[in-house]
This record gives sequence, C-alpha cells and structure tokens, in this order.
Amino acid sequence: MASTKLGEPDAQGRRQPELIPGSEETIYADHVIIAFGFQLSPAPWFADFGIEVDETGRTKASADTEFKFQTSNPKVFSGGDMVRGGDLVVTAVFEGREAVEGISDYLGV
Repeated sequence: MASTKLGEPDAQGRRQPELIPGSEETIYADHVIIAFGFQLSPAPWFADFGIEVDETGRTKASADTEFKFQTSNPKVFSGGDMVRGGDLVVTAVFEGREAVEGISDYLGV
C-alpha cells in the first residue's frame, strides 16, 4: 500500500493523485479483493495465474457457471466492467454481489 496526494491542476483544472515517495508499506492478508475501476486493465500477472481474457481485455467469467463469475482460475472471481466492459455502476454492484454468492458457494459457506 502507498499513500497519495493530489497533484497540481492540469489544463482543465483537474488534480490527479500522485504517489507520496517513501509511503509504501506491506499489509499482510489472507485474502485480497481488487477493484480495478472503469477502464479495462487486465494485470500482467493474470496470465501467470491462468486468468483468461478475451480479445478486448475483458475477464472471461459468467453468472452461468457452477460458481457465479468464477474465472478460469478457480480461486479468482470477476464481474462488472472487467467482464462486460463499461456499463452502469448498478450493474457492476449487482455482479459484485453475484460474485460474492459464487465465492461463498465455492468456499462452502
């Protein structure tokens, strides 16, 4: 994890976050949930962990599988914009909840 601060305004007056040097720290966790945001951005490590993406960079996952929104790596689930591309936030929230149901089923809880 690292801390950020808002940088100087750009030509349109928008301030972008900037990394604060030396603020990096390690947080140990048993599980991690990553939220990528609106832009499709499959991580380079997806291939290392067998997470398949289609030709547009979308993660291959579906609600129509045994464990909803499970990717080709059985321990990784994906939904929202990373699966369908840019869409409404309510759709992403819905698919996030569906993925939680898939995760719960996968874990047997």
